[in-house]
Amino acid sequence: MKTFNRACVIGCLGTILALGNAAALGLAQSAAAIDAPTLGSEITLTQPIRLGHALMTFSAGAKAHALIANGRVCGMIVEGDGWLKYTIGNRFSIPVAKRNITRCSHLTHVMIHGALQAGGAIKGAVIWGWGIVPSKAEAANSPGRQGIPTWAAKIVTAPLFSPPSHLLLAEKRLGGHGSFYAVVNGTRNTFLIAADPLEDRCESFYKIRTVKPVSNLFHGRPYLEELAAQPVGRHWIDRFPAPLVATHEHIDINNDRGPHVFITTTTTLVATRSNVGLWNVRLLNEHSDGIHIYPIRVTSVTRDGRPADFLHRDGELLVTLDPPVMQGHTVTVSVTHEGNLAIPPGHDSYWWLGTWPWYPQPPLNGEFATIDMSVRTPSPFIPFASGAIVAKGVKDGYAFVRTRLDRPSQYPVAAAGKYHVYSKTKDGITCSVASYVFGKKKACRRLIKDFFAASSYYSKLFDSPWPYPNVQVIEINTWGFGQAPPGVIFITKEAYQPLINPFNQFFSAGVNERYVHEIAHAWWGHRLMMDSMDEQWLTESFAEYSAAMFLKAAYGGGKAGSKKFKQILDGWRAHTKEIGPGGSVFLANHLAGDGMRDFQDRIYLLYAKGPLVLHAIRLRLRKFAGSTKKGDALFIILLRSFLKNTNFKWGSTHTLIGILDQMTHQDWQPFFDRYVFGTETPNVK
Repeated sequence: MKTFNRACVIGCLGTILALGNAAALGLAQSAAAIDAPTLGSEITLTQPIRLGHALMTFSAGAKAHALIANGRVCGMIVEGDGWLKYTIGNRFSIPVAKRNITRCSHLTHVMIHGALQAGGAIKGAVIWGWGIVPSKAEAANSPGRQGIPTWAAKIVTAPLFSPPSHLLLAEKRLGGHGSFYAVVNGTRNTFLIAADPLEDRCESFYKIRTVKPVSNLFHGRPYLEELAAQPVGRHWIDRFPAPLVATHEHIDINNDRGPHVFITTTTTLVATRSNVGLWNVRLLNEHSDGIHIYPIRVTSVTRDGRPADFLHRDGELLVTLDPPVMQGHTVTVSVTHEGNLAIPPGHDSYWWLGTWPWYPQPPLNGEFATIDMSVRTPSPFIPFASGAIVAKGVKDGYAFVRTRLDRPSQYPVAAAGKYHVYSKTKDGITCSVASYVFGKKKACRRLIKDFFAASSYYSKLFDSPWPYPNVQVIEINTWGFGQAPPGVIFITKEAYQPLINPFNQFFSAGVNERYVHEIAHAWWGHRLMMDSMDEQWLTESFAEYSAAMFLKAAYGGGKAGSKKFKQILDGWRAHTKEIGPGGSVFLANHLAGDGMRDFQDRIYLLYAKGPLVLHAIRLRLRKFAGSTKKGDALFIILLRSFLKNTNFKWGSTHTLIGILDQMTHQDWQPFFDRYVFGTETPNVK
């Protein structure tokens, strides 16, 4: 069911306006004109302003004007008292939105006819969008003065999120329509309402906050806190690729001195639709060591070897593709940028480029790439990178490594530092464990042993081998953290040290579970990839449940193993009881708030409720099959079938439901509506 309604003002809409002469301008000039438009002709408001699910009603004394960018209407401004009403009609969005609005805003809310309506007094709004005001407003003489007030200018000048120009430029160069971006000045909060029916296919309602305290380097910068999100013209479960999908990435990292690096990325892209005229990816434009903020500068962008127009700001890189790329055709974009990206944490002697956008990082549904990497760093640092090692060595005082990922992957990473490396090869797989500063030989050997035990178990369980010829386990000098990008496992120091102090004793509780959880990501995260953060439970919850299955086997599989599994199961149950309102596994990443409760609830949804849902599926399969043994066999078939269907592809909850339907000849959608999309927790005994 299509949930998106085009914005309408003053009775009827004008036609969608072309950029006209702005098309000849560069991205930077066009963006600057859109983000800081001039004031156009006055508009008479004859009815409330509707933007998707938002309705703004203003008093009779309110003043409205068109906004002009490069001679074209790009939106409107309204100044005066009014009332904002925002309706959340998507049934799965409602519980999360109700929680977020209650915890994070001063809006009132009420349920009316099955929908959640939130409202509050406002003092004005600035609305960007092509075609949201009548075309005749364009012809009127423009006073030519600055079009947006100071409160709105502060939001779009240096936000920690995408400004309106990026959305409007993307719409024009991707051939779509219906996008809008509105900042609303409430009496107690400021809001952003934005819809992107073309790329994200989502409408979002945010509260705008500013970074505090004063000691923070980004103090005063605006950032977003989500209040509600609703799919546009689709179900939450529907999946789709980005307009451009990266099929190959070549990344060259040259750490020439200190924290400074030059990075050149050459990306091959394929268009999934016609007339794609813009590539929009994430790329940091500034980086911090906690004391200073350093600029990251793009020095060169080419399209198929020719210079391309680009815009790099607010953590994004926009590249013009002229002429546009037709569906099924490929294009190659090369980007060179430099800055202090290889910053050692604290005063440590290592750096790492993790899963954050240190390279031109496509969206999850836009990265399906084989990857070649090279890392060069001053010796005696030892470099690491995702993928099979093709070559390594030392030349002219610099250590280097070249790697390759020959299957579609996401989130390549790199690191370098003063490490001791211990390696072992078994059954064609080389496991290398790097310990920071000190050798810790005994601990490294134990980690190698545990890797081979877990990877061998998973290979047999899933009937699918470890997907890489090698793995690099790298120590990060902090506590309580693990991460598994392709071919690499980052794990913190409690995994390497004996229980010699209270910190280590605290964080070592569960470190074995965490380590084998990270190993399981080779299947749930890489053989099965996610194309949206909404699908993160397919990687985290499945990895968590797989780790529990391994630990049961590692404890002998008998009474000791059953006791260990029950202990883990009891922990999941206990954690799910602590989850607050809005506990949807599928929408775990839509929880707002910056308190410990909000952080904790997201963790418990993905790492406790999600695994409980999988155990409930296992119990239901036992009931269907008529015995524990037959049901468990069906559960293993489910895992294997799911991985086989998504082998180095994007996985989806929709595919999982389809496999269960086919296996059992039952309708599993109601089960998922209750426990995955909904907020109920299965009664697992």
